[in-house]
Amino acid sequence: MTHRPRANAVRLFLVVALFQAATFAVADEASTARRFELAKESEPQLIAFLKDMPKGADLHSHVSGAVYAESRLDAAIDSSLFFDPKTGTFTGNEGPGMVPARDLRTNSALAAQYLDSVSMRGSYPSVKSGHDHFFTTFSRFGVPSSVLSREAQLAEVIGRAEAQNVEYLELMTSVSPDDAYDAAAGNPPPVENLHAALAVMQTRFPALARASKTYLDERDRQVAKLLSQKAPITSTSGPIAIRYIATVYRLSPNDSFFAQMACAMAVAQADKRVIGITILGPEDDVMSRQNFDAQMRMIDFLWQRLGRPNMALHGGELTLECSPVEDMRSRIRKTIELGHARRIGHGVSIAWEDDLAGLLREMKQKHIEVEICLTSNDGILKVFGGRHPFRLYQRAGIPMNLNTDDEGVSRSNLTMEFVRAARTYKLSYRQLKNLARNSIEYSFLPGASLYIGGDYAKLRPEFIGVRNPRWTPGPAAKRLTSASEKLAMQVRLERAFVSFEN
Repeated sequence: MTHRPRANAVRLFLVVALFQAATFAVADEASTARRFELAKESEPQLIAFLKDMPKGADLHSHVSGAVYAESRLDAAIDSSLFFDPKTGTFTGNEGPGMVPARDLRTNSALAAQYLDSVSMRGSYPSVKSGHDHFFTTFSRFGVPSSVLSREAQLAEVIGRAEAQNVEYLELMTSVSPDDAYDAAAGNPPPVENLHAALAVMQTRFPALARASKTYLDERDRQVAKLLSQKAPITSTSGPIAIRYIATVYRLSPNDSFFAQMACAMAVAQADKRVIGITILGPEDDVMSRQNFDAQMRMIDFLWQRLGRPNMALHGGELTLECSPVEDMRSRIRKTIELGHARRIGHGVSIAWEDDLAGLLREMKQKHIEVEICLTSNDGILKVFGGRHPFRLYQRAGIPMNLNTDDEGVSRSNLTMEFVRAARTYKLSYRQLKNLARNSIEYSFLPGASLYIGGDYAKLRPEFIGVRNPRWTPGPAAKRLTSASEKLAMQVRLERAFVSFEN
């Protein structure tokens, strides 16, 4: 009896110790969620919180549109270009009415004219819609790649993402040198006979593949140097991993579209850094509308014969303001079934699809993800809040992730996409985490997933403790990580959440 108080004290100490051990056995998501709810009180607080939060990947980013207009302005000044106030663009040729670019340092009106003309900054002219102004900006950049190199543009986009705790990027950009690409795609064969057209293109693939590899090797080195990182930037062992999405212009005539798509698939087949393919250009354009069905048939033909590459196709970036309803009744379904899209970019017009319930079931069964671009959809299509299908997709169980689209033109970044989603749709911290997890789960990175059956609560047994602050990978976990780039990035994201929450 004389020892009972001491025994009780020992038991109490053990209970407290066990409670503390349990508390720190996993990342402190609960207290982080409470901080997130407090941060919602104001946008600056929410920005500060979400800027530091791991955000997974940006899977829908056009490099040319992701560069900020100020970077182009600075490059024009540094390269002694001239500004044409009539066209709002820069040129290397001096002429009547041209203003030295350096004068824009002190002429704020001209500087503002340029910045406004090549971005959605401020209010664009009332005679133009946001849609028209947005798509016009790309013809007004006016700073050639010899002045602002593609490597410098990539470094800007990658550096900005890394600073916001983004782990992975799939970037839409050129993947071949211009001369080699022009030689392969510039003289397209007629497409009346697709088999014959492909036979012509196949004779051009070897030279294009060799040139593209050399081009991407050099890009890896140069961009790594600009970022003061170890090459290659496409490695999953670096601070941020990069892959490329080859692009094809949907406003091209059919024979040119076929040649471009064939080249894109050939390069993707030859180089794993080119991880997918997309098509660019306004869907409501006359050329897009009239050629859409033919383009989908050509994609289907080539996809079946050139390695079945990953397709992340823009689909349903339409509203009644810019498109007849007839074009929206099957746009997303055909993009999936004929275009073999594993991810849909935008998907805004989904509600107008015939047999919507059936399409949503198909998307869910095929694990089709939607790349949500909130700021872009607002600025271009005036689709925001309850006008956006975000809730429709969410309630149907369709996976989504958040993306920037053209962050430089839209004056946004991935942090602000998370801010907008959180405030507009009253999302919880867990929901934001799962949007970030979606971006890696539905990326085109090869390999097995960390999660069983796509359920983020079910981890592979070798990684059962990955959310424990003290976890270290065992031999089996190391083997699996080295065998799967996707799993490696998912483990990195989970460990980043642990660091963020503790």
